[in-house]
Amino acid sequence: MEDGLEHFPTTKKLHTDILEDKYGPIHSEVLEHSSSLREALLVDANNIARTYALTFFPENFGSIEIAQINSEIKNGGLIGKVFRDHGYEIRKNVVDVFIIDIPDWLKSKFDNSSDHAKARISEFYAKSSVGSPIIYGYVLEVYTPDFREPEINAVDMAQIKPSTEMLEEIGVSKEDVWESLESEDKAGDLKNKKGFKEAKMKTMQFVFQLKEKMELRLNSRK
Repeated sequence: MEDGLEHFPTTKKLHTDILEDKYGPIHSEVLEHSSSLREALLVDANNIARTYALTFFPENFGSIEIAQINSEIKNGGLIGKVFRDHGYEIRKNVVDVFIIDIPDWLKSKFDNSSDHAKARISEFYAKSSVGSPIIYGYVLEVYTPDFREPEINAVDMAQIKPSTEMLEEIGVSKEDVWESLESEDKAGDLKNKKGFKEAKMKTMQFVFQLKEKMELRLNSRK
């Protein structure tokens, strides 16, 4: 474990749960929530930000229920908790982990003078007891250095997989991805599938674009 903390949870436990284990109650400070993205800070009771989160949404959510859940999130709900309150199980498909330079405004929000932070991009999967898994969006998270040291470890690297879009090109379904996030055997089968390494390389091209978008937003704020 990193600094006595659990590694990033890809299933069952939420990132917010781990934040609350360390800092107490966490709420969302929404900076922007549009039809295409959500930008927010996860903030503790002392008004110190513990995570910056930028979520990019698909063109449509595919169901009225997910659109309603999104409305609750837009009104300040924490993404994972709102889905869980509606009976959904959450899993995360990590597509990259990296280090970024922290802009001054975010240093202030973090109440931390460190120049670098750990960041992660993942697909936010949700599944009800009666439905198929869906992807709510791509979530880019930047962690205060007080929570996560700006270092990439072996577990981080092992969690990185291709995006679902690239996996679907080699015959992997969302259900397959969902199962691989909980089962080590399924995850091993996925990594051994023909075309997996190529799908991972193709994913990096898309990841680069997401990083650029995030950096533009981070650096445009004061």
